Amino acid sequence: MGALHLTDLTDVAAANGGILRRQHLNACGLTPNRILELMAEGSLARVHRDAYRIPSEDEHPLTTFHASVTALRWRDPTRILTGPAALSVLGIPVFGEPRTLHVATDRRGGSSARSLVSTVAAPPADQVITSDGTLVAAPARAALDTARLHSLVAGVVAADHALRTGLTTPEELTRVAERMGRVRGAALVRLCCQLASPQSESPGESWSAVVMHQNGIPTPERQAVFTDAKGFIGRVDFWWPGARVVGEFDGRVKYGRANPSGRPPEDVLWDEKLREDRLRAADAAVVRWTIADLRHPKHWIERLRAALA
Repeated sequence: MGALHLTDLTDVAAANGGILRRQHLNACGLTPNRILELMAEGSLARVHRDAYRIPSEDEHPLTTFHASVTALRWRDPTRILTGPAALSVLGIPVFGEPRTLHVATDRRGGSSARSLVSTVAAPPADQVITSDGTLVAAPARAALDTARLHSLVAGVVAADHALRTGLTTPEELTRVAERMGRVRGAALVRLCCQLASPQSESPGESWSAVVMHQNGIPTPERQAVFTDAKGFIGRVDFWWPGARVVGEFDGRVKYGRANPSGRPPEDVLWDEKLREDRLRAADAAVVRWTIADLRHPKHWIERLRAALA
């Protein structure tokens, strides 16, 4: 890609939500063969029909998905987006790496197994809203559709975020789930509704709740507050009062470069150690786990079961 073309296309993409249409490429003098060459060398990526973007080395894994949603929105704004595509528009976290855009209306009348776009049952009119000029499923419906169309964990992550930020309520979530009836994946919808909690403060906590349920771990209390003679110790992610066991999801981010407090990682780690010492002094066993444990939970679940026993 020549310097002139790179500069022009980068500016155009920035002004169009990161998306380049075919006419943008044509205006910069790129022939169909040259477009294919740029795609082969990784300088250009196709995200939808006649829609492209310029990849970067350090981009987020979901960049392509969000770009595909943007391309679909301005290709046909009459479609109602649901599932992860709706979450993308609503600003609700999308967990995992969905590969399909779910729409509730499609004039083509269906989709193939290889298609980026999949047509699904349309939500009732009162479960559809307009967000940023696009028709999308309302947060409760979008989260529950995500659970059945993408993954249960992704649905619970989305539902927890929507509950925590006031985008929906437990009552609305239950009402929407009941009205979905026997739709495909109804069991996942009901389970998502059951596991969703406004007390989940991170996707890791939401994921943890799903894995614990799937492995028969008793339902814990959430965000329990601990104090001792010195005062406030802290809030814990999970608490089983009968067994006096504390469960803590450790995202590690607070110890590394992304530490939001801005404090040195070693200071944060030391404070966590002192906090844990105080919890144990209060006669509470502490079980910690990480993302790696959630991906391969066998040994973590064994440790948790042993502590609860």
